[in-house]
Amino acid sequence: MNTSAPLLELSGVVKEYPALPTPLRVLRGVDFSLGAGECAAILGPSGCGKSTLLNVMGTLDLPDAGTVKICGHDVAGMNASALARLRNHELGFVFQLHHLLPQCTALENVLIPALVHENRAAAKDEASRLLERVGLLDRRDHRPGELSGGEQQRGAVARALINGPSLLLADEPTGALNEEAAAELAELLLELQRERNMAIVIVTHASDLAERFAPIYEMHGGRLKRRE
Repeated sequence: MNTSAPLLELSGVVKEYPALPTPLRVLRGVDFSLGAGECAAILGPSGCGKSTLLNVMGTLDLPDAGTVKICGHDVAGMNASALARLRNHELGFVFQLHHLLPQCTALENVLIPALVHENRAAAKDEASRLLERVGLLDRRDHRPGELSGGEQQRGAVARALINGPSLLLADEPTGALNEEAAAELAELLLELQRERNMAIVIVTHASDLAERFAPIYEMHGGRLKRRE
């Protein structure tokens, strides 16, 4: 870990959901930090709170207690518009399901996060460069239903990177892929991380994938512990 201020910092994060007879506490005082350009994997079985933690890291959900800081900003002090800007400029998301819009082409899907930008021509050029980088330039005019599972997920990666995020959050990104496509996607993510000096947090239940993005943190009982 470098000595500069962390890119992502969680301190004492608690997250609960309504339930009877008492609220369900999913996160129980989680501490975590990640520097610029670093990787980390969060490993644990389904239902252990990994996705909840990733949603809190990405400001898609807010903690009930504790602090979350991204690029030095305490998200608790930000309104909805400021959080949306932070997500758009600093964060990229890749999920187990690609969530590409079925009516849009691969190029149009990649451009969606850049629609708020004034320079549309520059955004389109960047989208084409990203599609070329992930091996989909010749499929730019194809819709998601015309793409393989691996191609769909590579398109989702390109979309996540269109605004040049500092941090990529990936939730079981290879979970819906076969072994060959999963290995290819993992290698692509690592290559892009090095090329762009981008931080990555990857959540998975697959030990072999987690090892590629070490250090590994394990989630148990709502708590996070770094594997020694």
